[in-house]
Amino acid sequence: MQIGILFLIILFFGGCATKEAILDSNIDDLSLSQRAVMYISDNKEIATSNFSLKLREEYLDKYFSVWNKDFVPPSKEDVFWGLSSKRGFGESKRYHSDGFLDELRLNADVDSYPSKNDYAIMVKTANVRVLPTIKPRFSKQDGYPFDRWQNSLIFAWTPIRILHEDKTKEWLLVQSAFVSGWVKFDEVAKISKKDMNNLMHTRDFVVPIKDRIPLYHKDKFVVNARIGMLFQKIDNKIYGYYRNNEGLAIKIPLSFDTNLFSKFPLAFTQSNIANLADSLNLENYGWGGMYENRDCSAFIRDVLMNVGIFLPRNSLAQVNTAKSSPYSTYITLPKDNDEKIEIIKKSALPFRTIFWLKGHIMLYIGEYNNQPIVMHDVWAVNSSKGLNILGGISITTLIPGNEQNGINPPPSLLDRIEAMNIIVK
Repeated sequence: MQIGILFLIILFFGGCATKEAILDSNIDDLSLSQRAVMYISDNKEIATSNFSLKLREEYLDKYFSVWNKDFVPPSKEDVFWGLSSKRGFGESKRYHSDGFLDELRLNADVDSYPSKNDYAIMVKTANVRVLPTIKPRFSKQDGYPFDRWQNSLIFAWTPIRILHEDKTKEWLLVQSAFVSGWVKFDEVAKISKKDMNNLMHTRDFVVPIKDRIPLYHKDKFVVNARIGMLFQKIDNKIYGYYRNNEGLAIKIPLSFDTNLFSKFPLAFTQSNIANLADSLNLENYGWGGMYENRDCSAFIRDVLMNVGIFLPRNSLAQVNTAKSSPYSTYITLPKDNDEKIEIIKKSALPFRTIFWLKGHIMLYIGEYNNQPIVMHDVWAVNSSKGLNILGGISITTLIPGNEQNGINPPPSLLDRIEAMNIIVK
């Protein structure tokens, strides 16, 4: 039997705590969605139906914003920042050569930016690269998996604006509502005004309720549906696009199992959010979407997307959305850990509060044994016994690895948390 991801709480790293010390043995076979009640007092809808409709409108407005007539391309500084990075290490664990970097700068053709202004759509799920290359850049020789030129994963059918083309014509610089960067030319297609307007003005979309659902057109594989993707629904059919020989997006119907999709957005309940997270529990960690996996901020973004919350791509921007949101609350946390815990217990709301520390974001899911518990997609955590590789979605306390008070433990998650965003207060 597949065990829900809450059992990853036993990964209190290096055996610093046992499952029995944290969970009751009679709930070993329950999934996260079933056991969410351990952390919440009820499962009433967080948002009313009318408020969910408002979230939907706001989400779709942002999602399609790159197709608006008043769209302004980002500055050269914003899109070419990777060219000013210090020399790093490539896949051979050796420094990039000056010749390789010079060729990248030449191909990027910065002086001609922006050379394009085309309305388009992604036709493949693709890696968004900081520079027009598949080659990695690691800050240090043993820097895996943190390829600093891997910006994000972008899903098929995402609206984009094509801004620029490199000199080889292999790469296109694109902007979506949440990320900009370089993708391969055959991963995108220009969209007709008719299809673009149809997408922008419809409100009938569905979302997958589990991850990696293979979809087909005329028995040929097209794409894997992912948590975080939107699909237009017309007359009980869902639609995607492919790129024809002229580079144009052609709409096609996709075969799908109606039991695996739900109307967008899902009701904003703790159990819905827990179910979505549970569907990702076998996925490995993927920095910047590497290997079509997720990192901490992509996990938060994709799960909350299904209930109508639009979040930016990186963790700092995600927590900062509360500063401009009329229905969210931003709280700066003090440095003292006892004061932090007091504020968290008083103010944080399960499954709708995110905790931010530099370079990382976590979803608060409640308390257990009087300790705040978080769910996060994490590569590794330093503990009193050294570096512990988690490599995926885990549920932990805020002091993972330090429960037994090892000698000179490194700063914990609790030590490093600086702010939280209560997404729907």
